[in-house]
Amino acid sequence: MDNRASVAGVFVLLCLIWGSTWLAIKLGVEAVPTFLSAALRFAIAAAVLLALGAVFRRRLPGSRSEWGVVVFVGIVLFMGDYGLIYWGEAHGVPSGLTAVLFATMPLMTALAAHVLLPKERLSVRKLLGIGVGFAGIALIFRGQLADAGLGLFFPMLAVVVAAACAGASTAAMRKWARGIDGFVFNGLSMGIGSLGLVAVSSASGEPWTLPSWPRGLAPILYLSLVGSVIAFVAYLWLLHHVEATTGSFILLITPIVALALGFAAANETIDMVDGIGTAITLAGIYISFSRVAARGAPSAGASDTLTDRPEINPNGGK
Repeated sequence: MDNRASVAGVFVLLCLIWGSTWLAIKLGVEAVPTFLSAALRFAIAAAVLLALGAVFRRRLPGSRSEWGVVVFVGIVLFMGDYGLIYWGEAHGVPSGLTAVLFATMPLMTALAAHVLLPKERLSVRKLLGIGVGFAGIALIFRGQLADAGLGLFFPMLAVVVAAACAGASTAAMRKWARGIDGFVFNGLSMGIGSLGLVAVSSASGEPWTLPSWPRGLAPILYLSLVGSVIAFVAYLWLLHHVEATTGSFILLITPIVALALGFAAANETIDMVDGIGTAITLAGIYISFSRVAARGAPSAGASDTLTDRPEINPNGGK
């Protein structure tokens, strides 16, 4: 398959998966204590990924820098980022509004990449694309933004901080995780994040009970197997082929996917302004992508499939 077609296909797949996870998280925290729900999600995903790593005989990280980025991502992304998202949704932030607030991630990623990655400096085109894209998202979810009162200030702030954690983690993976196998990297990082979330759950006094089926366990299994195992292996493959900021633009598409799912599954209405907002968001993404397309796609390197060697290439093949 042509490399650009593969990149586009994985990008769309991730938009669809992560566009559905906001609702799954909301359903999960309604049935299972907040941090325990997140801990179970990543514990299951870690077990599956490490088992796959063992089956395919992937190597463990060898150097201090490799272990350092594994621990960093485990704490900052899987414990910090997701802990804050789960806490925000459990404390009243609607799933659609969570998706909007987390759509600040492309800006956070661009700032982190500017500091950590010499070849991914901020540009007027990137900032313009991010700004236009976010303006479209804000227009689509104007009602939820207007309805959010001061009582949701801290839960909403938690989601924005989560976006900063995700942006920093993405840039760190691009810089320091070269050559670490994707199954092993994600499995170890998710395992560390899960342990941290268990500690937070225990410290906050959450009751530990087995999730019921299907109300509690079904969302956790979906988030573990689809939203974590499949999605993060695919995301690391994508980071092998595109810049960090480009990959983060998925988070501008996911609110639109969430809106479409609400229309299809919950009979929510979509009006002309929503369509205009969607067009504005897509225009913002095009503004940022057009520069990348003009330069040409990064080389795919040695791996062109998700299953050959799902590892991170910090230089995007350049």
